[in-house]
Amino acid sequence: MITNSLGLRGFDHFALRARDFEATVRFYTNALGFSLAYEWTAPGVVGRSVFLDAGDGRYLELFDADTIVPGGPARPGYPGAAPADEERSETNALLHIALRTDDVDAAYARALDHGARAMQAPLDLEQKGLNGHADLKLRMGFVYGPDGEVIEFIERQDFPSA
Repeated sequence: MITNSLGLRGFDHFALRARDFEATVRFYTNALGFSLAYEWTAPGVVGRSVFLDAGDGRYLELFDADTIVPGGPARPGYPGAAPADEERSETNALLHIALRTDDVDAAYARALDHGARAMQAPLDLEQKGLNGHADLKLRMGFVYGPDGEVIEFIERQDFPSA
């Protein structure tokens, strides 16, 4: 694996708290093709967690609803109704999880078939490069995942050098 100038080897994982742990695991494995890499607990600290491989050795870590996670609220749980997708997405620091695909339309449709909620239907976008970077064309679509997380499906070429 290639490292950057500071010795970092890239992203390892993103973490989400799952309101319905089993349903969230099913969504990412059945709808998006992630595979279960590791399941764990730390009695008294973490109730249940899994690492799901996105297919490239990068992971999505899911925590059960009651686990207190660094970077999460001190009182996790979900008393009452969950906030609407739009409410959650307006205040989250993490904007979306982008999954690269060769077929945005198929990935988008499959996610919807497995319980995701539509956010933005697939569309083509032309990006204008700045400061010597080339223009690019891409296709993307967005859904809300089972816990309100925003998932982007993106189809694009590799970035050319500036």
